Amino acid sequence: MNLEEQLAEQERLIQWLQGQLEQQRAMNGELRRAVADLARTFQESLAAAYEAGESGDIEAVRRITRANQQHWQAYLQQIVAAARARPAQDA
Repeated sequence: MNLEEQLAEQERLIQWLQGQLEQQRAMNGELRRAVADLARTFQESLAAAYEAGESGDIEAVRRITRANQQHWQAYLQQIVAAARARPAQDA
C-alpha cells in the first residue's frame, strides 16, 4: 500500500470514527433527556403522594403510586429504546 492509499484509508477511518462519535453523542443526549424526565416525574409524584398522605387521602396515594409505576415503566422503555437506537455501521 503506497502513501496515498494509506492516507486515503486513514481519512476514511477518521470519517467513520467521527460518525460513530456523533451517534454516541446523540444517544447520550437521548439518555440524559430520558433520565431527567424520569427524575422530574418521580419527584413530582413523590411530592404529590406525600401531600396526599399528610392529608390522609390513602386512595390518592394509591392512584399516585400506580401512575408513578406506569411512568417508571414508560421511561425505562424509553431509555432502553434510546440505547438500542444506535445503528450498527461497519468501517
